[in-house]
Amino acid sequence: MESIIALEALIKENEAKIASHKQQIANHEAGINKLSRMAFASAENSLEISTELVTKYKSMLEELQTLNAKELEEKERLAYLAERKKYFDAQDSRIKLNKEQSNDKKLEALRIIEELPNDVKFEDKELFEMATKSIELGLSDLNDIYNKLEDIKGEFKAIKNKSDEKDIQELATLDFFIPIIVLHFYVLNSNIIQNINDENEKALQKQDALLKEINKKQEELIQSLQVQDGILNQLQSDENSDKEEIKNVQSTIGSLNNELNKTKEIKVPEIKTKTFSGFPKYQDWWIRELWVSHQAYFALYKWKEIITNLCITTEQKKAWSIIFDRWVFIKKLLNDKGKLAYNYHFAFDSLLSTYAELEEEIEIKNIESMEAIIDQITKKEDFSKNVKFHNVNTSYLKFKIDKLKSKDEGTNADVLF
Repeated sequence: MESIIALEALIKENEAKIASHKQQIANHEAGINKLSRMAFASAENSLEISTELVTKYKSMLEELQTLNAKELEEKERLAYLAERKKYFDAQDSRIKLNKEQSNDKKLEALRIIEELPNDVKFEDKELFEMATKSIELGLSDLNDIYNKLEDIKGEFKAIKNKSDEKDIQELATLDFFIPIIVLHFYVLNSNIIQNINDENEKALQKQDALLKEINKKQEELIQSLQVQDGILNQLQSDENSDKEEIKNVQSTIGSLNNELNKTKEIKVPEIKTKTFSGFPKYQDWWIRELWVSHQAYFALYKWKEIITNLCITTEQKKAWSIIFDRWVFIKKLLNDKGKLAYNYHFAFDSLLSTYAELEEEIEIKNIESMEAIIDQITKKEDFSKNVKFHNVNTSYLKFKIDKLKSKDEGTNADVLF
């Protein structure tokens, strides 16, 4: 700054004057160069003025330098912030283009960025570290499931709120239980679809790999045939060629043609992709007449069995068994309450329809037709057979007997003492 340069010059100039005045006074006092009284007084006065000016100019310079340092610091801070903003603005693109990280980690890192508050930023390295741990813990799946549960709860509440309050019978247990069982249905449905898609994808990949292998083999054989045809043409055009050598080449060509024909005869198995058309429809009378009708019980039994067969993995089958039990429990409870629980009942069915595509059959003709089918199947079923693990003396029964026995022994001991 010009002001700083000027002040530095003034300080230097006055410091020179101070040095000169001090030297004059020192020489006068030493008797080297005597000054008149007026000259001596003038030298002392000039020394005092110059000293004050130097002090003043230095103070001004210090103030200016402080302000300049703050200005420089602010400029550096703004430049740093601008650079950081540029860095974070391009973070999404940079992560997507990162060749060192897997796609899963990149997607997880981008998901983390989306959920961070606006004023919170992390370096790329830190994001990938978080993404790695998130994938290990399966946090994104858990987060999705949690969000889905919140959606279900919200919709359940909204459906209930549309009903007349006088018709709604608050059931605290079901308020908690219904959204969870709907979520379980949703997860099972999604899981079955995902497994089917994965199996179809694997089958298509296997077919594609086989086709590529066949095509590659055919290309290699065709190239070999072209080479052998060229050799044969050269040998046949040369009068001095060995006939035995020609026969060998012809034999090789024949073998290659046979092998090529075999590859053309290979039949690539047709892929029969699996589809999931959803859960079969259930009927309300199965629940209403449960425990008082063989047909109702047997219809539910068969319905459960059909869905069990739709499950692919053992985990899905186990999950479905638990879900079915809870679904029957809720449906039976609501059904037994009749009109008092119609709003709850409708809310439950609506959520299952929305999130799990589980529908109730409402066409009377279809219901009557299914009833006739169930009746025929029931007549043919052997109800005398038991499951493979049938045992009248169950493990819990054994536990209970032992518990009661030990309790009785304890009571008798108390009586004796």
